[in-house]
Parts: sequence; C-alpha cells; structure tokens
Amino acid sequence: MKILVFVKTFANPTLTFIYNEVTELAQQHQVRVVTCEQKNADLFPFEDVVEIPFETNPRLAKIRYKIQTLDIELGFKKRSFKKRLQKEVEAFRPDVIHTHFGWESWLFLLNFSRTDIPVFISFHGFDASHKLRSDRYRKTLKTILQRPNIHPIFVSNFMQKQVEVSLDVVITKARILYYGTDTDFFKRQNYDYPRNPVTFLQVSSFAPKKGHEFTIRAFAQLLQRLEKSDFYQPSAAEPPLPPLLILAGDGPLRSAMIQLAEELGVSDSVKFPGLVNRQQAKALMERSHVFVHHSVTSKPVGDMEGIPNALMEAMAMEMPVLSTIHSGIPELIEDGVNGFLVAEEDITAYAQRLYEVLKWPYLPHNRAKIMAQFEKQQHARQLVEYYTNPQS
Repeated sequence: MKILVFVKTFANPTLTFIYNEVTELAQQHQVRVVTCEQKNADLFPFEDVVEIPFETNPRLAKIRYKIQTLDIELGFKKRSFKKRLQKEVEAFRPDVIHTHFGWESWLFLLNFSRTDIPVFISFHGFDASHKLRSDRYRKTLKTILQRPNIHPIFVSNFMQKQVEVSLDVVITKARILYYGTDTDFFKRQNYDYPRNPVTFLQVSSFAPKKGHEFTIRAFAQLLQRLEKSDFYQPSAAEPPLPPLLILAGDGPLRSAMIQLAEELGVSDSVKFPGLVNRQQAKALMERSHVFVHHSVTSKPVGDMEGIPNALMEAMAMEMPVLSTIHSGIPELIEDGVNGFLVAEEDITAYAQRLYEVLKWPYLPHNRAKIMAQFEKQQHARQLVEYYTNPQS
C-alpha cells in the first residue's frame, strides 16, 4: 500500500507519536511524508520526506499565521503551495492520504480538492478541544467532514464526543485509534533499584496542560505530611530519605516551576534535568518508582490532552501511574488498579494519592494492558485495516 502522510512539522520532538506511526507503517508499506518543515532529521531519520514550505517570506509568514489563528480559510490557501502539493500527490499516486491535526490539516485539505483518494484526519487534542471554541473552525470543519472521502480518526472516545457535540453531528465514519507504544524499547530491566528515596517522575513539555504546578504543590504537601508522621524513623536499619520528584523536559513554564519549588521550600527534593531524549527518558523510568502526570484543561485557552504517550510508556515499564480525570485518560488508567486518578487541580486529593502509592510495587499488569491495547504494531495493523476498509 502507498501511504502519503501530511503533517505541518516533521518531526517535532513533542510529536514523536507521529514519527513512531510513520516508521512502523513503513515496515510493511511505502510511506512518503509531505511536510511544510522537517526538523531534527538527525534524531528522527526518515528517507522519504518532501518539504513544501507554505510561506518562505518571514514577514508574510507572520501575517499569514495571524490570519490562520483567526480560522480564516484564506490564510490556508496559496496557489503555489497547491500546485506543488498536487504535483507530489500525482507523482506518488497514493492509495490513501493521512493528515494530522484537524486544524493544521487545513493546509492540505483546503488546497486539495480531489475526492477519489480516501483522506484520513487524525485529531489529537488541541484540535478537538480549544479550537472548537471558534465558530469559523467549527463551520469549516463541519464542511470538510461532509466530504465523501474524508475519514476522521480520534485518539479517544472522549475526543470524538467533544467534536460531535460541538458540531451537533453524529460522525458515522469516525474511528477510534489509541496511540501505539514501543513495548520492546519500553521494557523494564531493573527491578531492584533502591526505594530509598522513593522517586516520582514526570517526562513532558512544560506546558500549562501538563499540570506541573499542581504536582509540585501536592508533592510539597506530601513532604509536610511525612515530616509530621513516623515516616522518618531514626532507629530503622536504613532511615528513609525524603521522596524525590524528577520533572524532566523543557518548555515555557520550566523556569516558573523551578521558582515555585524554591518558594515552597522543596527545591532539594525536586529535580529538573531538562530536555531528555528517548533513551534518557527510559533510563529515568528505570530509576524511578511512580510516574505522575497531572493533566489539566489549560486556562483560558481550553487546550486538552488526548491520552499522553508518556503514561503508556510508563505503564509499559510497569510503573504505577498517577494522573487526572481528564479527556481520554480514564480510557487508559483504571483508578486503584493501574494507579490513581483525581479531579483536575485537586491538590489535596493528589497529595493523598502520592502518599498512598509510596509503597506500591511495580505492576506487571500495567505492561500487560499496554501490550493488549496500546502496542505500536497492533496500532499499525488497526490503522491499515481502517485504510483498507474506510467505510466499514
């Protein structure tokens, strides 16, 4: 099968799930990526990538982007881009086209009018949450979804319902496809890492919806609670050390979170190693005991997660996971079984769950769940089944 994948930026380090999907599909099929900008080719190599810049003039690019953020269709249309795009499609002759992100897909869909090739659109989060506040976005999206060759894919049932309610439609052609996890890579090798101190870990960008503030505040409450308990027994053969929180990643809120840890007096127990690659993230998971990810709906934007890939990777590493009742996360984590879920921004409840999970062991059944429902090869097989039978 010949598959043409369109994504505005390939390969952004925060969008590794797209890169993983492309490389897995390429194991069995001919895949070509068309993108406006390729990044990090050394870290994310892929042979068949075609770059078609949408706007090469920096000044015009800024103006055009402002028009795009207003969801004005004119901002996504450009004659020269359309001509090159159509030329690439005609040259490659794909059996299917797969675009990513409902909003960014407009760059492709508003410059490509053919209806004889099935086009799949993956909705990931921002495009099925914040963007739905826009009347223009909803109107154009509803029109696009009515095209006979358009087939939407959602990363969770929650995201599909969000779009259906906002557009006041039932999307009969919709498909649910959970992200695929590389379970061969994310496989625990070390079961004997010392639990003194117990180490909590989060690996993510420092963006509002990742909830770092609430994790740090809950962790500070945990440390205060342990100081008032008999947790630190000096007579013990190995006196317990205060738990450690590692927040790996980078982003616009990282400096503010470092400052917050200092203000709360917990900077000695909260570490910020910075941006980590895939291998470094796995190494951190090998040395940690519990994975935390307090996802929230960002304010005032209203941006939401799909189902964070990092949670699946941590579960594949058999870690208990703590997260929130947010978007599609309850479709992954069963409260009290795979870890714990609390309401968004409920710091007190989160601190309580941090305390309760201190003595939890690694959980082999977490890995079994990922293997059964969220594994990358299964993901690719299901996606190809959708490609092959788009109407079923």
